[in-house]
Amino acid sequence: MKNIRAEFYLLGIVIIWGSTFAIIKGILDQILPFTFLAYRFFLATFVLYLIFWKRIKENIDKTTLKKGSLIGIFLFMGYAFQTVGLKYTTATKTGFITGLSVVLVPIISHFFIKEKINRNSVIGVILAFIGLWFLNYSSGFSFNLGDFLVLLCAVSFAMHIISVGLYAKKVDYVPLVIIQLTIVFVLCLLMAIIFERPALHLSYSFDVWWSIILTGVFATALAFYMQNRFQRYSTATKTAIIFSGEPIFAAVFAYFLLGEKVGLIAWAGGLLIIFGMIISQSKFKSMSN
Repeated sequence: MKNIRAEFYLLGIVIIWGSTFAIIKGILDQILPFTFLAYRFFLATFVLYLIFWKRIKENIDKTTLKKGSLIGIFLFMGYAFQTVGLKYTTATKTGFITGLSVVLVPIISHFFIKEKINRNSVIGVILAFIGLWFLNYSSGFSFNLGDFLVLLCAVSFAMHIISVGLYAKKVDYVPLVIIQLTIVFVLCLLMAIIFERPALHLSYSFDVWWSIILTGVFATALAFYMQNRFQRYSTATKTAIIFSGEPIFAAVFAYFLLGEKVGLIAWAGGLLIIFGMIISQSKFKSMSN
């Protein structure tokens, strides 16, 4: 029962993340990518530190620092590739390519951490992948620089999901998530100082600051706290399948906020993703038997 409840919380994270493609796409002509990420992750780190500072002081150690730093590097790479890539491709297409992590997680997990591949997980992955393809069918598949960067983002997020699944069970998840976000903030700040220094000012529009607050508090502080807390009760593959629903919500928010439209085939893809998520949650026998 605990794992089902945890997976509903993970789905809630997906809805929050789905909204960010359109929010970020709408303000990237006003603020440069690494500057935006630096502000976003600083706010997220600050909020969580204010809430959990006592727990951090009591439970942080070298092991947590090492594991949190590694996860943070994967997370930084994912957001850096995604946000920069989003400047050169559409919000809907970014959602599709990012969702390819659903295919990469079970493959990487099987070869590197020996996680068993289950029959229903494979079926769920296949349905989710077909659904993701349908979601982007009407956009065409011309592959540009933005698409390539977002593909690298999918690999990075797959590694992040796997590493969280491994380490959140071994150490206190609260300092673990704060270390992750701190690493992302520091790396983004360095990139902004090196490549975007003129942009590190405070004279942005209300829309930019509102986007930083929404993504920093809800899509970063709250979302990663919930992921690190609840992913312990699920597998990396199931988490990836749940996260594959992100493009559905990305398409919905892109329609209402940006006017990006998707057709009937795309919505059929959304249903396939939902079916894949449901099948992955049913009982199965291991394919390795």
